[in-house]
Amino acid sequence: MLHLSDIHCGHPFVQAHVDGALALARQSAWNAIVISGDFSQRARLHEFEVARELLAQFRECAPIITVPGNHDTAWWHAPFGFGDLSRLHERYRAFIHSDTAPTVQVPGLTMVGLNSSWGTFPEALTWYPRDWRVKGGLTEAQLRDAAVQLSQAPAGDLRLLVVHHNVVRGRLSKRWGLKQPYRVLDALAAMPVDVVCAGHDHEERAEVVERHGGRFLVSAANTLSSRMRGHRPSALNVIEATPTEITVRAWTFDETTGQFNAGPTMSSLSRSGALPAPR
Repeated sequence: MLHLSDIHCGHPFVQAHVDGALALARQSAWNAIVISGDFSQRARLHEFEVARELLAQFRECAPIITVPGNHDTAWWHAPFGFGDLSRLHERYRAFIHSDTAPTVQVPGLTMVGLNSSWGTFPEALTWYPRDWRVKGGLTEAQLRDAAVQLSQAPAGDLRLLVVHHNVVRGRLSKRWGLKQPYRVLDALAAMPVDVVCAGHDHEERAEVVERHGGRFLVSAANTLSSRMRGHRPSALNVIEATPTEITVRAWTFDETTGQFNAGPTMSSLSRSGALPAPR
């Protein structure tokens, strides 16, 4: 699987980074492509129009799963819970996908998406103004629904959960992406999930999370825009699975060649069960 995130069509958009990601997508036969939110910068019409064209090109390479990010969320239509919640993702639904929490299945792979981008609704609201419009949230109902969807995956399937907000604390930002992060981590560890894909924090991560006897592999993709943290290169992740092991590795962008190359950030998790022959 190819996992990318945070394209940010608008002022931070970098054509060369997206072109490099498209070139990588076209080089191999991927089982799926994950794009974990922030297609736009300000949820503007022309930004979503550009994002729709890019998404069509990625869709030619492999089946895709997407979720909205906080930048795709028009929070001003329902500030602090007052207003029309349905309008928060009006343009995302029109230009990216009609479902903000889709389930996508391909042979050997079940992917479940969750919408963690609530704007300033109470589901993501904290007492800190810095978090407003930025912080994400996952409700108990959302987590239960995801667990049910994943439990219904065919035997032997690799099971992915896709959200926008980072589920582990950023090393550079020192910030959690989600409200009540430890509650969410415990719920994720109790699910039959192999890999949790996220973005938001603009820092590539690949690590195993273990809590209360459960464990899963985190794939956090960096941004393809100009908003990289710490002046580091843009990056995306490649997720590979065999019948016995799952590996997540970050691929970083080389400004000289215009290509993404395998980098040192990686992590693996052992698994059981069989996968069908790769495409």
